[in-house]
Amino acid sequence: MSSRRQSKSPAAIIDPPRYVQNERGETVEVIVSIEDYERYLRTLAKHADWETLPTYLQDAIDNLLAQEARTESGPSLPLQALLKKNGKGR
Repeated sequence: MSSRRQSKSPAAIIDPPRYVQNERGETVEVIVSIEDYERYLRTLAKHADWETLPTYLQDAIDNLLAQEARTESGPSLPLQALLKKNGKGR
């Protein structure tokens, strides 16, 4: 019998969020785990129109991607060299 892994949606929530409500019972804040927040940012980066995102989300995505790039192994390559290699540079 083979075991099959079910793939999760890239935006699937790991931990249930906690809701903060004001005195009228209206939700004013949602608290999520860092893993869920990063998953949300990756989903936005992949699917959202960058120009319509608020600046704070663009900054959060930039920071997430920069952090991931810093943790990658292997040599870093200059952007111009990569663009030339792919025929898109000057």
